[in-house]
Amino acid sequence: MANWYKIPPSRHISEREYRANISGINIVFGAVLGFVLAGAEGLAPIDFMIVLFVSALAVILILYLGSTEYILFYGAGVTLLIFFIPSILTDQLKQNPIPYLQPTLAVWASMVALVELLPRERQNNAPSQENDE
Repeated sequence: MANWYKIPPSRHISEREYRANISGINIVFGAVLGFVLAGAEGLAPIDFMIVLFVSALAVILILYLGSTEYILFYGAGVTLLIFFIPSILTDQLKQNPIPYLQPTLAVWASMVALVELLPRERQNNAPSQENDE
């Protein structure tokens, strides 16, 4: 806390700042998703369960984006899932789509991807050569 009055010396975010970004995004969009899914309250229990399953799968993939080195794989997976959510709901469940589910998940995934692309200070876990000698 000794540097509380200083301006950061670099545009790179620290690992703690990165985690704060991801946590903040997840908290906000988790709450928004709760409001969005309130629009699905009229679904039959089995249909609501399917909506929850698809939503949970999307959220898990979004959380993986900020937690894994396989960003391209999980990014492609979540993109495809989010793209097909309207057809899953309307074609498979024969229900009206939940209006804000797809945009909420898309913006959430985009925000996590954006934070992933920010330059940041990486923690070096490799032992230094000085210790090897």
